[in-house]
Amino acid sequence: MNLGESIRVIRQSKGLSQGEMQKRTGILRSYLSRVENGHTVPSFATLQRLATAMGVTLADFFTHGDGKALPAPPPTGNSGTPSEYLQELKHYLPHLSPQQRQELLNMIKEMARTSRQ
Repeated sequence: MNLGESIRVIRQSKGLSQGEMQKRTGILRSYLSRVENGHTVPSFATLQRLATAMGVTLADFFTHGDGKALPAPPPTGNSGTPSEYLQELKHYLPHLSPQQRQELLNMIKEMARTSRQ
């Protein structure tokens, strides 16, 4: 399951229409449709708005194709060093499709770009 499909499945499971999501988030219904159909990769900020509107976490958008959450990574400690983050990311990468990996990379690039502004 790709990111857009995951967003759609969660939205529908919550009984929310794209129109209702537009009211809750200010994100145009047509844009949400493009995201859900895999034609557009949303920014990190957009993902946060969608997650908040649906009452889920960002992690809920990234599941196995069977809808189950990914297994927890091995413990890395609490210091939050870059190497610990990379170790955790390394744990999850095999569970992602090539398209999901590209979407993740695009999100990271967007976050890095906006944090420099």
